[in-house]
Amino acid sequence: MGFFMFHRPEMPKFNYIPRYYNPEKEELEKRKAALGLDSNLTDSEKLRVKMRAKWGRTSEDGRPIKRKSAFNALRIALIVGISAFFISLIFFTPFVENFVTMFMKLGGK
Repeated sequence: MGFFMFHRPEMPKFNYIPRYYNPEKEELEKRKAALGLDSNLTDSEKLRVKMRAKWGRTSEDGRPIKRKSAFNALRIALIVGISAFFISLIFFTPFVENFVTMFMKLGGK
């Protein structure tokens, strides 16, 4: 009975009118802005499109640019070289044996 005594206000009604979204038209407008042609984009959107084109995310016509694989090959060669160094250090030198005996001596004190 106590819950029914309180006044509960009605929820506000929102008059939301959905707009039509056309992704092809938006892509066309972005391509126009990237080429410098007349488009319906705002100045900030035009700047954003030009910055993306200059920073290499997309080419002038909107297609993504493939990164050069030289950097990836260099990174892989560096990782393989470092791994080979540590594997040779562990298996082909007395480094690990000396390391273990040193800790055994320290633990025995």
